[in-house]
Amino acid sequence: MTTKDQVSTPEQYEYKAEMKRLLHLIAHSLYTHPEVFLRELISNASDALNKVRIRALTDRDFEGRSESHRIEIVADKDAGKLRVSDNGIGMTREDLVDRLGTVASSGTLQFLEQVQSSGDAVDAQLIGQFGVGFYAAFMVADEIEVETRAAGDDSVGYRWSTTGEGTFTVEEIERDEIGTTVTLHLTEDHAGFAEEYRVREIIKKYSNFVPFPIFVGGVQVNKVQPLWRKKKDDIGDKELEEFYKFVANDYASPLGHLHLELEGRVNMRALLFVPSSAPPDLFRDDQHRGLHLYSNNVFIQDDNRDLLPDYLRFVRGVVDTDDLPLNVSREVTQASPVMSQISTVLTGKILGLLEGWSASEPETFDKFTEQFGSMFKTGVASDFSNKERIVGLLRYESTRTLPGE
Repeated sequence: MTTKDQVSTPEQYEYKAEMKRLLHLIAHSLYTHPEVFLRELISNASDALNKVRIRALTDRDFEGRSESHRIEIVADKDAGKLRVSDNGIGMTREDLVDRLGTVASSGTLQFLEQVQSSGDAVDAQLIGQFGVGFYAAFMVADEIEVETRAAGDDSVGYRWSTTGEGTFTVEEIERDEIGTTVTLHLTEDHAGFAEEYRVREIIKKYSNFVPFPIFVGGVQVNKVQPLWRKKKDDIGDKELEEFYKFVANDYASPLGHLHLELEGRVNMRALLFVPSSAPPDLFRDDQHRGLHLYSNNVFIQDDNRDLLPDYLRFVRGVVDTDDLPLNVSREVTQASPVMSQISTVLTGKILGLLEGWSASEPETFDKFTEQFGSMFKTGVASDFSNKERIVGLLRYESTRTLPGE
């Protein structure tokens, strides 16, 4: 994916104070797992490809139609650069200024607080948890360039660039291809990320299940077949664990899982997981949560909160149904009777899993209660149709038992 000579003078913008603080902390902190920067860039590329794919399916005249939606990564060891390209939806000038030049989410302040309160090394997983993913690139780079062209007949290309030192520039360029290319100028300490073998290892660890082919040096690295569409007997424990870590953005193994394939009143496939530990922000309303929703293997949303009741907000996974239109919006899903039916089925299946643990795997159930019992018990006051089942799964300390039992 190439660009031609620039066709305008760069326009300079100044970061706001909070953004300067964020970039300074990311660039000058020590991290465990700094390689997650690549996971975040690939995730952004995948989101852009999902958007262009859905639009192409619903608009036959759409300029961004392509038979080969893909992510390409070029590791230039000699130049100390790493490029991540996609032929997704692209960005306008306004997108560049608003999305890359300002604080991305309400979680940014939380991230800043977490970094400042950490010890010698910050767990880079915080990057993904608090919604500041793009800026993770500053863990390994001292300069970033983004070249992009948005889908649209009259669109032009733009280049966004920054060293993270207080300002960024945006300029118009000639670019034939729709999509985005992110170029990282790696710091000397992180030059190893320009090695192809290292890039392939990171992809297999963090992004193996991204639903688009990822090419490194012209060779596809990841698996694209959706795991939830495979037969249960064809999926190994290691593959399940890898998928959980990918979809839940977690490093630990899950406590347990459900693999569902249902036909009848509602047709769907689902692969759901109960994490082994609760996140620190479990009770926050703005906590990133929800299941990944697909319609006939086409991605719709990655944070659908209507598929499960709030007291099961800790469950992670994927739901794929043939009963939703491809151009479904968030508003449509909220009002869809299909969604209500799916929610009823999933809730019942998860309660069944917990009942099974309670009866046959008491140690697993005790771990669940320790981590999620406080949230789970709120279901008594909100899910009246399942109230008796929920009550049967609640546990409390008693004067007849030892503390903690």
